[in-house]
Amino acid sequence: MVMGVLLGLGTVTQVHAQNSDPMMTRQEKRAMRKKQRTAADMAQFEQAKQALENGDWVLEANRLYTKWGRLINVSDQTNFVSLENNTAYMQLAFNGYTGPNGLGGITLKGKPTQIKMTEDKNGNITYQMSVIGNALTADITVRLNKGNNFADAEVNAATTSARLRFAGQLVPLDQSTTYRSGMDF
Repeated sequence: MVMGVLLGLGTVTQVHAQNSDPMMTRQEKRAMRKKQRTAADMAQFEQAKQALENGDWVLEANRLYTKWGRLINVSDQTNFVSLENNTAYMQLAFNGYTGPNGLGGITLKGKPTQIKMTEDKNGNITYQMSVIGNALTADITVRLNKGNNFADAEVNAATTSARLRFAGQLVPLDQSTTYRSGMDF
């Protein structure tokens, strides 16, 4: 993983040095910038894929979608789905509201079972797990499309018809900027 990130950063540095060449045309500079963005995005994808494989990841959600498709913009620092040390967490927090977690929402945790990660022929990743906890019994499906670290996680409650989709960036746990409430159920 580290080697892949370093290779990606090496490509970005090389592209940046070429991009500053005053003899390049505007089109060549634009092509180089596009190549640079693509290399950086692929490095982030590889890092997110490795985090899923390691079982220590966070999907920092900046958007939530209800089961009826309604979009809710949220803070990616307090809304997430994660897997940490073989414990799954899901946290919702809405500014201006009260909730059991003290952040305007709820923080749930549980033990993941039946973890399965597959990659399709295009390199897109699907990561599935069932989570069983005191207040959370759900099937969670994470989709990470090849090319960057933007992902979504669909949470389907097993006991009700509740469904919620988190969308945002998937990062390794040690790079996450999320804040988890100390009050989880």
